Amino acid sequence: MPRMRPDRITWGRGLALLALLALAGCAGVIRETVFDTKGSARRVVADPVWTGRAPQRVEAHTADGLTLRGWYWPAQGRNDLILFFHGRGGNADLAAKTAEPLIQEGRGLLIADYRGFGDNPGNPKEKGLFRDGDAFSALARQLAPDARLTIFGYSLGSAVAVDQAVKQKPALLVTLGAFARLKSVSPDFAKPFLPDEFDNLGTAGRLASPWLILHGTADKTVPFANAGRLQGAAAAGVKLVPLDGVGHRTDFATLAPIIWRTMDEGLSAH
Repeated sequence: MPRMRPDRITWGRGLALLALLALAGCAGVIRETVFDTKGSARRVVADPVWTGRAPQRVEAHTADGLTLRGWYWPAQGRNDLILFFHGRGGNADLAAKTAEPLIQEGRGLLIADYRGFGDNPGNPKEKGLFRDGDAFSALARQLAPDARLTIFGYSLGSAVAVDQAVKQKPALLVTLGAFARLKSVSPDFAKPFLPDEFDNLGTAGRLASPWLILHGTADKTVPFANAGRLQGAAAAGVKLVPLDGVGHRTDFATLAPIIWRTMDEGLSAH
């Protein structure tokens, strides 16, 4: 068998390296599109106006050296804390305004954020977002060490919330608009180049916490069928609440009573 010339080996390796670099570049562009980190995800609210009591600005520190900003409402007269992970195109400022209704009845609320979102440093990717989740879970335990913890994930944040629920074993996991796998709801052009799995379906089998799944029946971003697949994969107790006629976005003031009742009464709550 003829031996390959060294210059051909070097050329072949060079082509392979160029191909890997091209794919890495594509992955970065695709992530910017999927996570919307060049759009609304970077829109910081300079001076937010709150309808009720104002939250505190807090910082979480990741294992790889990043400092991420969030918002925190301490509980008042209760021992509950909701740790909230927002979706794509969001950030801590936007999410705090959306999730603010959850603080009623004295509940505590911690709004997490991710690298590359808002004015946070770093570039988002799956492992990084999971590290960000670790950092905010640690902050939640530091801020309210004895609180009954509920972890809530919306859309993209559902993957971080499910991952954290496996690690933290909260009293309750809540998701809204959760997908089975990120690629299944990504644009077709992005699927071959998106390296992030965000496999909620696979992770669901390792859950030990009860799970409240909220999902709009008219959701076109993450079709309702995803909710049924996740319900079937869950290892612990699970309750699916269809939100009739609701799309991917909804008013949290209407969701809050459902979540509070489930926190207080368990998954049998209606």
